[in-house]
Amino acid sequence: MKDLYQSIKDKLISRTKQIESLDEWLFITVNTMKAIVDNSNKDEIDIVIQVADMQDTEQIQRFYDLIQGKYGGEGFSCRNDERYYYLSSIVAKYPPTELSEKDRENVRGYIDYNHFFLYEI
Repeated sequence: MKDLYQSIKDKLISRTKQIESLDEWLFITVNTMKAIVDNSNKDEIDIVIQVADMQDTEQIQRFYDLIQGKYGGEGFSCRNDERYYYLSSIVAKYPPTELSEKDRENVRGYIDYNHFFLYEI
């Protein structure tokens, strides 16, 4: 997991415009959602677990929007940070794609990872 995180982080530092790999996109999306909730209200971090049951990228993108609305407001210290805007644009640009059981299994692992792109890119 650490190697994948570092590989994605390197791409994000170089400000790639779009992520092609579903696996990388899922990691970025789950990681950013978790960072938003963790930054705003650590007590509700378990809400991110719901992503593991989602069927496609569109459903995840809608959930990301919900997370932004609920946790990305005044209590979120990075809400005006260009890194947050950049990561949100990566999340928004991914095309509609069905998730496999393997993808959902990977998401469960990403949820448990506790380093955040938001603070490290």
